Amino acid sequence: RADRTGRAGRAEAGVSGRAAARSRGARPAGGRGSRRRTTRKSTDRALLLRRTSYGETSLVVHVLTLRHGRVELIAKGAHRPKSRFSGVLDWFDTLELAWTGSREGDLGTLGEGSLEARRRHLTRSLGAYRAAQTVVELLDLATRAGAADPDLFRLGESALDALDGHVADAGVPHSALLAAFELHLLDHLGLAPSLEVCASCGGPAPPVDPGVPEPRVPFSAAAGGRLCAKHANEAHAAGVRVGTLPADVLGAAAAALAAPLSHAGALGWSHDLSERVLDFAGRFLDHHLEARPRSHGAFLSAPDRNRRNRSTDRP
Repeated sequence: RADRTGRAGRAEAGVSGRAAARSRGARPAGGRGSRRRTTRKSTDRALLLRRTSYGETSLVVHVLTLRHGRVELIAKGAHRPKSRFSGVLDWFDTLELAWTGSREGDLGTLGEGSLEARRRHLTRSLGAYRAAQTVVELLDLATRAGAADPDLFRLGESALDALDGHVADAGVPHSALLAAFELHLLDHLGLAPSLEVCASCGGPAPPVDPGVPEPRVPFSAAAGGRLCAKHANEAHAAGVRVGTLPADVLGAAAAALAAPLSHAGALGWSHDLSERVLDFAGRFLDHHLEARPRSHGAFLSAPDRNRRNRSTDRP
């Protein structure tokens, strides 16, 4: 009887405690409400970096945003015929997105999307389209979740705008615009090589063979860029790889870095010079990022366009 009386008392106390909690407008400790995740609503301009099908009707998208950095979202029902995201989540366009996401940083849920800027000309030129793919892939490689980088976002927009405008101006090689973007990206990431002075001493770094038709200067990606003869020899003796590059290629790269990316079309490079500067910038990015955009693979798998005596072994 004493045991039954104890259990009844504890049950009555439990009921009283729950009733008191309800009367105060609160849920009992441990109830479902105590584990509810708080969500935040966000809106921002965005560039699409990746998109992957999820299930039969949805998409998971990775976007670079102006104020929130890299964000991963699920667009539920994006593949349905009457989806509100139809025609919105396209490559190379600037988007305006609204989403909710948990404060724990889980996959957010895309609620609304609209076009801020359509770059429709990129689909009319295979070369410009491939260059735009490389821009997006490099942005993908250079970003990480939760790190806002408005300048990087604007750099990507400027590159896509320049390539979109290039289609209407056939006189500007798309390789020149892509090379300029890659050089500005290196500069933004703090990886830009020394192009005009010695990377080791900051002094003059003249060509080692000034009297030949194509003067060349010592250069080492591992040592920071252009080198004077003295520091090139010291680096080589220390086991650092040192080669040479055409002086005109490094001069053109320096001019591209000195000008805003939006003015890259006015550099006046020939198609050949554009390809050689792009080859240089792409290989330098390869060295430091230790990753190569898939869209860049065919271009950089060709023989180095800046190698010595390249004109003598062309087919």
